[in-house]
Amino acid sequence: MKKLIKAFCMSFSMFCAIPTPFSHVWEDSVRSLMLVVFPFVGTIIGGIWAAAAFLLDKINCPQMFSAAVLTVMPYLLTGGIHLDGYMDCCDAIFSRRPLEKKREILKDSHVGSFAVIALSVLILLGFAAFASGNGDENMLALIFICTVSRACSAIGVSTLRPMGHSEYAGSFQKSISIGNVIALGIIIAASFAISYFACGLHGLLSCVITATGYTIFTRFAFKNLDGFSGDVTGFGHTLAELCGIITLMVF
Repeated sequence: MKKLIKAFCMSFSMFCAIPTPFSHVWEDSVRSLMLVVFPFVGTIIGGIWAAAAFLLDKINCPQMFSAAVLTVMPYLLTGGIHLDGYMDCCDAIFSRRPLEKKREILKDSHVGSFAVIALSVLILLGFAAFASGNGDENMLALIFICTVSRACSAIGVSTLRPMGHSEYAGSFQKSISIGNVIALGIIIAASFAISYFACGLHGLLSCVITATGYTIFTRFAFKNLDGFSGDVTGFGHTLAELCGIITLMVF
């Protein structure tokens, strides 16, 4: 249990921008367990997101302003760490260059035109989705969308072949046990079940589409870059949550 708590502190401080007193905690021996607890970081972020939606509705905030706040909130809460991977992958993939050049672009710290265009499209679609809501949506589903997206990300890290330069190459992936992957699968199944009882069929569908979106977009990036990395999971994660939000708010 102590190892799981320490792994959660490490995961929370790395993947969430909310200041915490345990930001200094780090121990390499429990690094692989960060993946198991990563979905619960999403649960907290999704809870804050859902609470913000509830508060904005209760104070009768103008819908356009509420949509803007809800669109940018997950990026503020995570410090843009997943968004960075999304932008890097867009620059690399949409350059349509040979594989080695794509990988060079992926590692380049400069922001290219494809990243700017892709970011604009992402923000526009997210804003349009939240602005399209009619007030009947159960915003608790945001909790489960965030949990599922991160569980899928953790499974991707655990199972997909990493690129040679990836932080997941070498001993890290070898330290991940099949039990970790099974635990993540159970978390996804539990999220599906709880989302159905808490938010109805619409909430469940949003979670299923989130998981499906992650699978499709991560496979797309993996195929184009011939390997997995933190940027690839950021790409899949960001688009997966967008898919879940559009399903929740529009359909």
